[in-house]
Amino acid sequence: MAPRIAVGQVVKRKAVIVKPDDTVHRIARILSRNKVGSAVVVKDDEIVGIITDRDILDKVVAKGRDPKDVKVEEVMTKNPVTIEDDYEVQDAIDRMMDKGIRRLLVTRFGKPIGFVTAADLLAALNTYASEAEEAAEEEPEPEADVYGICELCGQYGSLYKVYIEGGEKWICESCKDSLNL
Repeated sequence: MAPRIAVGQVVKRKAVIVKPDDTVHRIARILSRNKVGSAVVVKDDEIVGIITDRDILDKVVAKGRDPKDVKVEEVMTKNPVTIEDDYEVQDAIDRMMDKGIRRLLVTRFGKPIGFVTAADLLAALNTYASEAEEAAEEEPEPEADVYGICELCGQYGSLYKVYIEGGEKWICESCKDSLNL
């Protein structure tokens, strides 16, 4: 069963907010200073796009345009794919795969709170899986009662698996007690 982890628990990259009429040069400096790869473009309190380092590289630098002359709104990705922070990690993975994107903007009540990448989501699932495995190792499942014929005295009853004389034997409780096992 897939773990129930909310996307909001996984957000590591906080949303950096920029304006559509900012220059790409200014945004590149903001991204660099904040050590992030993308920013949310907000106008009148509404999310209108995102701009990523890839947008800047592909649409400005590679085309020989001057970043000081290009406005964010000219190169941003409009109507970015978002997910509310109370959705589950699996929903976010599905959405990213469906849309073929590498980053997902996480919102709370429609307001940007940060980004998650596929790597963030997979790491969260992986961490959950290893924690679940450790928990399972700490609490062994109680063994089901086994009934049958005791291999020592021949009585029918509840049996216990023991190792005696270099082999495995199924014996009853009284034989187990008498052998001090």
